[in-house]
Amino acid sequence: LLHVLVQDQNGLADVALRLLLVASVLVPTLLLAAIAWRDFHEEEAQAERNIRKTVLILHEHMQKVFDTVEQVLDRLDERTAGMSWDEIGRSDDLHGYLRTLVEEVPQIGVVGLIDPNGAVRNDNRQFPVPSINVGDREYFRTQAAGDAGILVSEAITGRGSGKRQFNVTRRRAAAGGPEGPFNGLLLTAVLTDYLADFYQLVVAEPKEAISLVRRDGSVLVRFPSMGDRQSRHATDSFLLGAMAGGRTEGVFRTRGRLDGVARLNGFKHVAPYPLYVTYGIPIADIRANWARNVLQYAAFTVPAMLALVGITLLALRRAQSETRAVRRWTEEARARESLETALRQSQKLEALGQLTGGVAHDFNNLLTAALANLHLMKRHLPAEGAHYLDGTRTALERARTLTGQLLAFSRQEAVDPKLVDLGDGLRAMADLLERSIRADIALDWALPSAPLRVEVDPVQLELAVLNLVVNARDAMPAGGRIRIAVRQEETPDGPLAVLEITDTGDGMPPEVAARAFEPFFTTKPHGKGTGLGLSMVYGFARQSGGNATISSAPRRGTVVRVTLPVSGRPPEPETAPEAADAAPSGPIRLLVVEDNALVLMATVEGLTQEGFEVVTADHGAAALEILEQDSAFDVIVTDVVMPYGVSGIDLAWRVQERWPGIRVLLISGYSPESLSGLKADAAVLPKPFTPDQLAARVRALLRTAKTA
Repeated sequence: LLHVLVQDQNGLADVALRLLLVASVLVPTLLLAAIAWRDFHEEEAQAERNIRKTVLILHEHMQKVFDTVEQVLDRLDERTAGMSWDEIGRSDDLHGYLRTLVEEVPQIGVVGLIDPNGAVRNDNRQFPVPSINVGDREYFRTQAAGDAGILVSEAITGRGSGKRQFNVTRRRAAAGGPEGPFNGLLLTAVLTDYLADFYQLVVAEPKEAISLVRRDGSVLVRFPSMGDRQSRHATDSFLLGAMAGGRTEGVFRTRGRLDGVARLNGFKHVAPYPLYVTYGIPIADIRANWARNVLQYAAFTVPAMLALVGITLLALRRAQSETRAVRRWTEEARARESLETALRQSQKLEALGQLTGGVAHDFNNLLTAALANLHLMKRHLPAEGAHYLDGTRTALERARTLTGQLLAFSRQEAVDPKLVDLGDGLRAMADLLERSIRADIALDWALPSAPLRVEVDPVQLELAVLNLVVNARDAMPAGGRIRIAVRQEETPDGPLAVLEITDTGDGMPPEVAARAFEPFFTTKPHGKGTGLGLSMVYGFARQSGGNATISSAPRRGTVVRVTLPVSGRPPEPETAPEAADAAPSGPIRLLVVEDNALVLMATVEGLTQEGFEVVTADHGAAALEILEQDSAFDVIVTDVVMPYGVSGIDLAWRVQERWPGIRVLLISGYSPESLSGLKADAAVLPKPFTPDQLAARVRALLRTAKTA
């Protein structure tokens, strides 16, 4: 209880320090984020105010430029009032006057007069005027068609000056006033270089942009210049939409169609002219200014936050060291408990295996006697009464199967290991397995093409695979798939043959999967299973030098994995016995050693009827005494477990030492692997058996001895 209280206290302290650590980072971060958010909007608002101020300056400048232009046009109209076009063209004084006007106003490059035919009759550049006709220009055609008042042309290159300019024109006064006939134009050319030089003084950064735009979207001046690409706004641009909507000023965001730079722009109408001035600054510059401010805030916030985090981490590290110490104590206690639980489980399974093996072995003796007597009885019954014994024989065979499954779990079943190609063995079972499943279940195979040899009892292998397939079938009441796969797996202990049987059935929860290999444990309804199928599979795998495991989860199916050592022994060639060896010649003398009287009586009677001469002994010591007096025996048939200190194995060793010509056949329910001290090539006949089976084994043993 004290251990739990200390652990809880340390856990609460650890949680509190972690919360403090999170707060020491989160709170300053949130404050910095809030300040940065507020500063971001303030920076944008400040940028918008600066843009409006700059646009206002540009607007006032353009107002002054056009005021000057109108004054020049007025003075030019007054100076030429009443003069004919011939007089205008011949007047050197007028030329000097025009030159004086241009010298006073540097923003104007050209001042001149154009007659109704489009010919330039006089200007400030040279006298007499060279032959220049502008009748094809847009501004001339517009004014000739009707009085357009003060008309601003597109940006053009002057034919006489060769400079970039836009012309501001007005009709020359004529008899009859504005409604009178067209009497030519008064023209001033505003130099775009002059405006660009002024705009250069206004901008602070290279990517800031200023432009003078006509209402139809034509760009008269842009700084920085984009060359010929700056001629016109797109029809869907924000500025043209604002002009069409009657807006005289405002701020908008856009991405430059020519340079791809995102800008915050301001615009204002230069009333009453069809012109708008715009000014834009890159949004990236606004955000860069904001980022610099945030970095300044962070320069004060981050060190304080790091100091708080450092102090909290030191406290947390100390608390964690204490928690780790408590956790180590807890893990050691749990490990001891786990080891104790595993030891108890191992002891339980070992005790269960010993009990199961002992009971099954003793029961096998009874079955041996019963089968032998049944075999003898059948010989003495008339043919019409022999069928009454079939039910008894069937029951005894089922009992033999049951004891075989029990012995398989306890790893004490007598086996007859042979070299088997695992792939070929399973292919031979294909028809049997197909008949064992339902029509709504598919059987998939994944078998290797190359030989994969293991040393197992073929009968036990077939029984194990059949049990696994039937279990998989029962786990899929609604149908599904069963996959039988074999592969080789390399391990530090050598190659293993892996047999996996996978189903798509209901699966098992962990507590059921943990007990699945225990004998008599089953989840099937009463009368539907004995609970020995998987225990037999486990015993078969362990008895064959391998292992069996289960991987399962509810609604995810089950995988049973059986691993067996790969055998490096080459297959033995098949030899057919010669006709001369079919049966040994002369009488065969047997010494039968068995401590169970029922088994001994039935065995002796059966062997006698098979034509053998039989001498009996009820334990190993008695058999040795008989052999000392008479050793003329062909075969000694002996049980393994016997009283008085001489077991069947001890007897076999002594016979091989003293009388090597006598063959020994051990009869037992135990496998050769479980019989300590037994030679690898020793002959073993598993119980239960019938007299004719024993006789056949004795004759086969003698044939082997003769060929050897």
